[in-house]
Amino acid sequence: MSWSPILAFAVIALIFGVGDIVAAKTRGVISSVLMAIILFLVFGSTLKLLPPDLMDQSGLMSLIPTFGMALILVNVGSMLDLNDLKREWKTVVVSLAGVVGLVAIYFTVGAALFGREYALGAMGPASGGMAATMILTAAANEAGRADLAGFVASVMALQILVGLPIASFCLRKEANRFLDAGGNEMEKMMEEGRKLSIRILPPTPELFDTPNLHLARVAIVGFIAYTVTGLTGIATGITYLAGGILFAALGVIEPGAVRRAGAEGLLMLATYCSVAASFVSMTLAQFGGMLPAVIGLLLLGAVGVSIFSVVLGKALKWSPWLSIAVGIGCMLGYPNNYAAAMEVASGVARGRGLDKAGEQKLVDHLLPKMIVSCVVSVSVASVVIAGAVAPVLFG
Repeated sequence: MSWSPILAFAVIALIFGVGDIVAAKTRGVISSVLMAIILFLVFGSTLKLLPPDLMDQSGLMSLIPTFGMALILVNVGSMLDLNDLKREWKTVVVSLAGVVGLVAIYFTVGAALFGREYALGAMGPASGGMAATMILTAAANEAGRADLAGFVASVMALQILVGLPIASFCLRKEANRFLDAGGNEMEKMMEEGRKLSIRILPPTPELFDTPNLHLARVAIVGFIAYTVTGLTGIATGITYLAGGILFAALGVIEPGAVRRAGAEGLLMLATYCSVAASFVSMTLAQFGGMLPAVIGLLLLGAVGVSIFSVVLGKALKWSPWLSIAVGIGCMLGYPNNYAAAMEVASGVARGRGLDKAGEQKLVDHLLPKMIVSCVVSVSVASVVIAGAVAPVLFG
């Protein structure tokens, strides 16, 4: 069969589309990436219906190392709201403590049990999600380490199978504890007084609110960040993210500018290709061979996250259940953290016969913390970790 770029693109989009449907039907328990990985394994090297260079033939693989990574990470940074972090500062502290616990246990026990490469490679995806995975898989593919790229992608794809049950269990325990205590412990939303604002430009006027101008501004911020990397040696993953945070706060780019430009879908498909590329030529036996290390490191990471989160949470007078739920948020990502909090609040309220007001009180207690924990770990901490680990592994 003769393959053309447009056919390769169509097959890739179809496979990830099937993954989207499965993820929706299973409420995220089986992630779209995990489903796509399974399909690539089966139809790739097993049945040999897909060419080994399927991703390259589509042209999608060229987007990430050229300009895609810059646009995606600057966009991620642009969506970080400084006032949310100010209001939920305890959540920020506990989330970071959980990530520190994961890194600490991987450096020590993880490296001893599963080897230094696997332990370091798992740090980014286990403490976050797609952005960190993209950084590490791109670096692995560039270094000719398709095996390690596949391992990193597997950690990201399977982390929810460990994180979701733990988060749901702890959120349910916390919801019941909160109600048993009278439901009055919830910290009042800080009357923010003066909001943090360093914006120097007004919102984008209608005349300039066009897809191309949004993309141009994000790309310019990416170029500035790239220049900073050249001058300082700081990893581009970190400077792109920091550039997005800073220039969105200044008003140079708008929050979620890439989505506003309508380019997010194509860039995310290119990202998925970068993450899953190695699975087209990987055999089921090779995938099965790395699974014990993947599952082992994820379980080990959950232990490290839980210990450090509980210790910091205790110092902040949080219950251990809330501390673990917030810490383990790094293994969920959005929208799974949102879904977990909402489903638990609804289920506990229904089980205890609460009205809508009672359910909303639970939502107000749980949801902001889970959302902020995701922002801190997935959007910030994991990208910093991946940016630091990539040159160590592949430099």
